[in-house]
Amino acid sequence: MVPLSSATATPRPTHIPSPTVTSTPEPSTLLEIAQSAIFNGDWDTAIQNFQAVLSISTDFEELGSAALGLGKTYFQAARDLEAIEAFDLYIKSFEGHSLIADARFLRAESYRNLGNDEAAIDEYKIYLQLRPGVLDFHIEQEIGDALRRLGRPSESIAHYGRAAEAPSLGGGIALRIKIGMAYSESGDFSTAVEIFDDVYQLTQNPGTKASMNLLAGRAHVALGNFEAAYARYQDSVTRFPTQAGTYEGLITLVNAGVEVDDFQRGFVDYHADAFEPAIAAFNRALLSNPSAAAMFYRGLAKRELGDAFGALIDFQQVIEIFVNDVLWSTAWIEKADTEWAYLDDFPSAIRTLSDFVNAAPSNPEAPEALSTAARLYERSAMLDEAASQWIRVAEQYPNSPLAFRSAFLSGITRYRLTETASARDAFLFADALSTHPADRAAARLWIGKTYQAEGNAAEALQAWLSAAEADPTGYYSLRAAELISGDSPFLTVDLDSLETDWLFEQQQAEVWLREVFSIQEQGSLADLAPELASDHRLQRGVEYWRLGLYSESKREFESIRKSAALDVIATYSLTLRLLELGLYQPAIFASRQILDLAGMDDAETLNAPLFFNHIRFGTYFDDLIFPEADRYDLDKLFVLSVVRQESLFEGFITSFANARGLMQVIPPTGQEIAAKLGWPTGYNAEDLYRPLVSVRFGTNYLDEQRDRFDGDLFAVLAAYNAGPGNTIAWKELAPNDPDLFLEILRLNQPRNYIRSIFEFYALYQFFYTDS
Repeated sequence: MVPLSSATATPRPTHIPSPTVTSTPEPSTLLEIAQSAIFNGDWDTAIQNFQAVLSISTDFEELGSAALGLGKTYFQAARDLEAIEAFDLYIKSFEGHSLIADARFLRAESYRNLGNDEAAIDEYKIYLQLRPGVLDFHIEQEIGDALRRLGRPSESIAHYGRAAEAPSLGGGIALRIKIGMAYSESGDFSTAVEIFDDVYQLTQNPGTKASMNLLAGRAHVALGNFEAAYARYQDSVTRFPTQAGTYEGLITLVNAGVEVDDFQRGFVDYHADAFEPAIAAFNRALLSNPSAAAMFYRGLAKRELGDAFGALIDFQQVIEIFVNDVLWSTAWIEKADTEWAYLDDFPSAIRTLSDFVNAAPSNPEAPEALSTAARLYERSAMLDEAASQWIRVAEQYPNSPLAFRSAFLSGITRYRLTETASARDAFLFADALSTHPADRAAARLWIGKTYQAEGNAAEALQAWLSAAEADPTGYYSLRAAELISGDSPFLTVDLDSLETDWLFEQQQAEVWLREVFSIQEQGSLADLAPELASDHRLQRGVEYWRLGLYSESKREFESIRKSAALDVIATYSLTLRLLELGLYQPAIFASRQILDLAGMDDAETLNAPLFFNHIRFGTYFDDLIFPEADRYDLDKLFVLSVVRQESLFEGFITSFANARGLMQVIPPTGQEIAAKLGWPTGYNAEDLYRPLVSVRFGTNYLDEQRDRFDGDLFAVLAAYNAGPGNTIAWKELAPNDPDLFLEILRLNQPRNYIRSIFEFYALYQFFYTDS
């Protein structure tokens, strides 16, 4: 890969080698190895080293830390019975040890996991005695929840009350709801109603309001106040029909014979996935008061039940009868979607979309409709028609957000037809429409590609030089630089070492901070934010982290980071603390926050001190990533770039698609890899949160896809993100051109995914090589 065209403002560090571990490590070294192993999810290594400390050390603190560490390891491994035994032995053997409170908390958590709430409550209370004023909000709620599970809700109220008085990030609404539920479970329904009413007034969240109507309604029913309950349910049906909880209230109203507007009834049913009752309700509504909404949603409900042709009839009636209704244009779009997505009838969908635009060319939905028609032409292999349709969007709606992309796709489609001159015209039009540097770079890269296809090397070079300058850290500029050099994507460079001299770089960074921000105070900048040390959020964050509650810890630190957004010294001090703990994602954000305060855009950050850029593009988890990269002969920087894109080096996160851990493996894929590897023993989906497992699985999957796609890393990344099945189909459309392959991806997510990783890879090379 061609290095980024800039030079850093600080000298390259002298790399410091890692200390050599002797054949008989000191107990302190063994403890460090074991603690790191817990963080990595390497239970066997952690247990082995803690046991080694217990066998060779004579120091009370070391022995206690090792005994406690065994319990923590068992707890993190979900081996709760063994954890309880280990904590019990530690507590009995190391009275007065500095971390005794940790054992009490974690033993409480293990008891809770095993369903022994009585024992959990006792342990939580001892923890509160040992560590008052730190996690009171959390612990008092845990005790309250346990008491309710035990059927003692009246006792929970006092604990919830103490939680409400404790410092916290918030959560007052949720806690207030718990108190109301405890009163209701205790039989004090009047007080419960008052609390639910208060919450209803306090919140602006429609879902919470609907939930409060449901809870208050139940309490009113228990009091015999049926009319009051029905009024609450009616309020949800009218005002919050799409929210969870409203449907239950509707059922109560219907069963009680309370009159409910038929359209509202159908609307609630539809959003509760009760499609057959919804259709029946819409039928009644249409008989008494015909409306576009009733007909439209009846069509949607029919489609959900598999009656696509019935849905088309309803959408067509909306189009013909309710021309001035707000749902008129949406009915056109849904009709077309039904035709192509449910009936696989692309020609009819194209006609529907074209008819819509012809009928209402100034409708805000018109550009999107034309663009969808173009995509349907493209998927039908009618490339000439697709190109014409896309250019029509750009020409007819030049001010639309879709204009640039449409002209660009017209050019891509013409290029696929080998109509290079027409493709170039489309790319030139896209360039004229572009408003962002990345778009300009994209258009100019492809202008160069058209010249290259015609054998005009000089003009291609000029276009690529212009593209390379347009957006220096962006994908298209970086790729244009590769085209100039004739390099393939993800070209590996030789790396002597990825070690970082953090102390040297930090010193240089502090000099830079003093100059840029005119800091006059003497002493280490890390010590110039004393308010952080007394911040309850930091105290709670450190406590949560030490106890292994990583998500809770992150919330506390993220709150500090955001509140310190304009304070460079506080942000810097926080960054150091985050790095020390291993909270890498917030550390990356905090480091970028400092560069934002310095007024640096993406290109200018290339000249920022290496310290901040090595934080932003760190070699975190290198003890796991590098050996696995070597195992599968993968470029280390490539794997680091994938991990950065997937999780920003955060092993405990879950995506919206249920992908988990550092390399965001989904459970079904994890199960397949575990079966193939025969590892780890007793695998379950929770193991994906273990960095040790995630990195092994992720690199194994990358290796498998590399073999499948003959080393094409663009295809490998597409498969990692969107699955090999999709990628095989896309690869057939552009078998030998990575640039074309990227553009014909029919999903935005894998295209953006590849571009991001490509950018990260270039930045890793820039920050870790001298060339």
